[in-house]
Amino acid sequence: MKQLYKKRGIEIVAIATFVILMLSNSCESVLFIELEEADKLIVVYGALTNDSTVAIQVSRTRHILDNANVVPLDKAIVRLYQGGNMIEELSYAWNGFYLTASYKPEIGMEYIIEVENPGYPSVSARCDIPEPVGIVSLDTMTYTQEYGDAYWSSSETMFQFDLTFNDPPGVENYYLLNVEADRSRTEWRDTTVVIIDSLYYGDKWNYYPRDSTYTVGDIVRFIDDPSFGSEDIIVEAITSDGILFSDQLIDGKEYSFRGLMVGNEILSADSVVVDFRLHSISESYYKYLKSRQKHYESKDDYLAVPVIVYSNVESGTGFFGGYSSDVTTITTFIPEYQYEYWYYEY
Repeated sequence: MKQLYKKRGIEIVAIATFVILMLSNSCESVLFIELEEADKLIVVYGALTNDSTVAIQVSRTRHILDNANVVPLDKAIVRLYQGGNMIEELSYAWNGFYLTASYKPEIGMEYIIEVENPGYPSVSARCDIPEPVGIVSLDTMTYTQEYGDAYWSSSETMFQFDLTFNDPPGVENYYLLNVEADRSRTEWRDTTVVIIDSLYYGDKWNYYPRDSTYTVGDIVRFIDDPSFGSEDIIVEAITSDGILFSDQLIDGKEYSFRGLMVGNEILSADSVVVDFRLHSISESYYKYLKSRQKHYESKDDYLAVPVIVYSNVESGTGFFGGYSSDVTTITTFIPEYQYEYWYYEY
């Protein structure tokens, strides 16, 4: 009987060992999938506006597993049309960008871009430049936000703005709102002065250098795009280009849009000039920015439904849009050294 149990025990150990080996082998197996490479297509990227010359970037698509940089095309032929009339053949500049010499697009006109490059299907896209929507007024205020508990406290300045505009009635309008700030910062540097001093000892005068350091602050100006947010009901997306919305809820109305930014976004060593830019954008521009933001928000979520970024380029991919702008400017001052902190130790 003992031999029988011993034999069965050996059989169980053998079976368990076999199962473990099979599982370990299955975990280490590599699955190879052959993905057919799709035909490479021309990628067009550009937005037209009435207050600057045309700049269009041309590149090509890549394989799904390709992690190389974007490949610009520098041998393309790029033509710009207004209606059925060719305006200009754009000249190559750098990094895939093609430019007009001096031509600036007109508001209310439709434009077509055509791009040809050897080895790729020719592509085309069209867009219009909508009429600008004027800013009626801009009201701003600053307030102090307090943080902390029984052990520590701090505060920061908040900058709030209300931008009012009149939405044209009976027309589908799309908007992009962003901010640009011309501000400054202090760059500190040390200026050391060497002073020769003397000391009498050992029956003689002894000379030695003594340093004296003075701190000097240089004021350096720079331009950047402050980040801001909004909980306004009409906001559809907060993108890296600004806040995106349409007139779906405000058609034909005067509307005051409220935004908020942390004060350190416009800190400055002296006064700061802030431009509030209300862009009226084409439908293609709106759809591209909105779908691109949804793609960014879902790309790392494995449970999310994949988002296809909008493209209006025929026989290729990319985006071609238009916009016009109205700008209002204020001058304000939030000092770069403004925060105070208190710490309590027991």
